[in-house]
Amino acid sequence: MADKTRKDEIFEEAKEKYGVKLDRRSPLEVLEDKLDRLEKKAKNPEPEKVEVKKVPRTIRHKKTGNTFGPLPGWETNPNFEVIEWENE
Repeated sequence: MADKTRKDEIFEEAKEKYGVKLDRRSPLEVLEDKLDRLEKKAKNPEPEKVEVKKVPRTIRHKKTGNTFGPLPGWETNPNFEVIEWENE
């Protein structure tokens, strides 16, 4: 059986350490670059982004132009559009 190549080593290392399957068809330089990026990302993980929930503050009827506060069921009515959002 043939000896393991550098590409095979990189593929197995990425799978074992980081749980990522790399594409074996990629050139060696690309695989090495991806492995370097995985190592850097593991050392300095990005902080998780906190999602801010947006709540509609003002809604406008498209045809009449009248504005309202949040109404029940406005999401299903295609004639309403949100013109002002409020963060929770």
